[in-house]
Amino acid sequence: MSGLQQVGDGVWAFVRTPGGWGEANTGLVVAPGTASLVVDTAWDVAWAQRIAEAQAPLVADAPITDAVNTHNDGDHWWGNDTLPPTARITTSAAALEGMREDLPPRALAVLAGTGSLIRRVPGPIGAAGAYMARVRGGARFPRRTPRMPDTTFATATSLDIGGRTIELEQLGPCHTAGDLVVRVADAGVVFTGDLLFIGSTPILWHGPLDNWLSALDRLLGWDAAVYVPGHGPTCGAAEIRALRDYWLWLRDAALDHHRAGRTPLETARKLVRTRDFDAWRHWESPERIALSLSTLFDQWNGNPPAPPTVTRRATAFVAAETLLREGAFEAS
Repeated sequence: MSGLQQVGDGVWAFVRTPGGWGEANTGLVVAPGTASLVVDTAWDVAWAQRIAEAQAPLVADAPITDAVNTHNDGDHWWGNDTLPPTARITTSAAALEGMREDLPPRALAVLAGTGSLIRRVPGPIGAAGAYMARVRGGARFPRRTPRMPDTTFATATSLDIGGRTIELEQLGPCHTAGDLVVRVADAGVVFTGDLLFIGSTPILWHGPLDNWLSALDRLLGWDAAVYVPGHGPTCGAAEIRALRDYWLWLRDAALDHHRAGRTPLETARKLVRTRDFDAWRHWESPERIALSLSTLFDQWNGNPPAPPTVTRRATAFVAAETLLREGAFEAS
């Protein structure tokens, strides 16, 4: 269920379910009568405004003085222009570098629009276009590049929000180069960004995967009352362990196929037909297994962890769309 949910003392999450492409969660931490902190913003301009309006009564006597962007994917920061212009925006140094290097909203909108036009073209070109259109969904992107963060840190820092200590820690590179988490220790809440996809298939864009596994162990070690994922419903330790199990299974199951010389698409076809995959088949966007396999195979080929090249991303999109067109996830 989408909407504003209180998840702790003075802490709220605006949750978007089921947590598919662009359906990113955001957060709010309030110190009554003094100040507030926003965690992430939405890339769809209508949703970003809707979230800001829902938060308005909660910050009426506690102005938003700070915001944090958990990583460089646009669905977590392209709504930054809805923040007060005086608010300080913080992210990791690696995330800010990624923001500067990524395609701006207008360029991504053009690509997605082109994808919608060519999606019926036979072969990989049409498949890549179709999947690019899926990524955007019905989102309307901002017309210009939004305001970027103005404060960065390397490994860890803390913010004072009206006397409340908010801890920031970079646990990436994992999903992206600079993934960070926001820990509100006095409320037992952790905002994880895209280190957690709950009920939604995760994507390994950057890696290495071992870093992601270590990050999940770090999250579990905090034993928080509530974890707010980047995508999907709020959760506890059990859901984090399920995500960890997925990554361990995918790593171990795919390695033999890589050694046998199969492609990520060929490997995905085989893996999604196994009974082991049934534990995660119901997750949102299961075809994204092909995207993570693309990254794993690239690194097993000897390449260092890095953001995906345009060619690798396009090839992964073709694989994901192909799985959907083949009905790979339909009940037999």
